Amino acid sequence: MLKRVWDSSQQAICEKHFKDLGAKKIELQPSGECWTLNGEFFKVTTLQDWWVLEWTDNCSYASNYCFEDVHPMPYDILEAEVLKQVNSLLLK
Repeated sequence: MLKRVWDSSQQAICEKHFKDLGAKKIELQPSGECWTLNGEFFKVTTLQDWWVLEWTDNCSYASNYCFEDVHPMPYDILEAEVLKQVNSLLLK
């Protein structure tokens, strides 16, 4: 049976998967916590009705919270879809 994910669970799933794939959690000001792997930077942003994976390959942009929205997604999403989105970013 496939597990559905709700609310802030997406962030926890993404961040665990980032770590499992070898990404490192870093603190950038004023952006706060984000993840880095192979010179790229990733962040999970949760909004009221959507959550968004964000990306940049520019450290200065990442430091100033200038990420590109990769894919806004609803909260009612399968865990497998969350992992698929993370894989599409980190496993190019």
